[in-house]
Amino acid sequence: MNKVTKKIFIAICFVLVVGRVSAQDDPLIPQHFAMDAKSQTMAVIDEPENTINILKRINNGFEITKAILVDNTVGRHDLYRIYRPMSVAIYEQNIVFLASNRDSCYIHMVDLDGNEIYTSPKFAGSASAFSYDKESKHLFIAGLNARGYNVFDIDCTDGFANIHIDTVSSSKAAYLNYRVKKKSEEIAKHDATGLGLTVIAVGTVFFALIVISIVLMGFARALHSAQRKKAKEHYPDKQERKEVVQEFKAGGNLSGEALAAISAAIHLYNEELHDEENTILTIVKVEKRYSPWSSKLHNMNVYRK
Repeated sequence: MNKVTKKIFIAICFVLVVGRVSAQDDPLIPQHFAMDAKSQTMAVIDEPENTINILKRINNGFEITKAILVDNTVGRHDLYRIYRPMSVAIYEQNIVFLASNRDSCYIHMVDLDGNEIYTSPKFAGSASAFSYDKESKHLFIAGLNARGYNVFDIDCTDGFANIHIDTVSSSKAAYLNYRVKKKSEEIAKHDATGLGLTVIAVGTVFFALIVISIVLMGFARALHSAQRKKAKEHYPDKQERKEVVQEFKAGGNLSGEALAAISAAIHLYNEELHDEENTILTIVKVEKRYSPWSSKLHNMNVYRK
């Protein structure tokens, strides 16, 4: 796919997505609140109590008229099996909410007064959001799983009270599953034998070792150069030492300073041939005062006549 074709494909997808969203006017995201302006009814998810609360406007405020229990949590320790409310909405004067646990979920529908209309059977998939398309009368449920996404397309053309969810055989509940490919699968697709990955891994290791060796060699050279430069500042160079040696071999007249330097060098050399010895005795006698606590006399048995 070249760049022009890719841009055209992206533009078409953008137009389709924007048109789809504007047509349904209901984003596929979890909602904790839903409001029907005509009847002044509100549906709210109460997470601590694990209920769906129905509120109605009375006088100048809202009051709870009914609380629908999603799943009983009292005295239970199997937290992963407890169904909890994930999203709530109001469609066609009906309150619809989605409840889910780790492995399955269900849809529950009541009227604005809280009377039950429909409760779906538990179906596989940890769904978290739903959306309703008013034009096509379809309910879309979506959620994440361990490997990708689960999407349910439920036909509601016969009304909310007559829908049927069957993830196996029914055509009214199209079950779609998108599995995100792992990185290992992507690599195996382009490099079936694994030769390329091996070459890259081994090459990276050797390249790192070469770089480290070059850095260490450069550091060693810089250190030696600094040491030689420092030595030249305190000692005569090789040419001067050679001239002094040749002059000494030729029997030339040496100055007193040169003779003194040679004598001092010979003396220091002879002193460094053996370690310095210190004849100070380090054995110190320490006198301790007598203490009866450590006396062995008190540990002896006393025999009386």
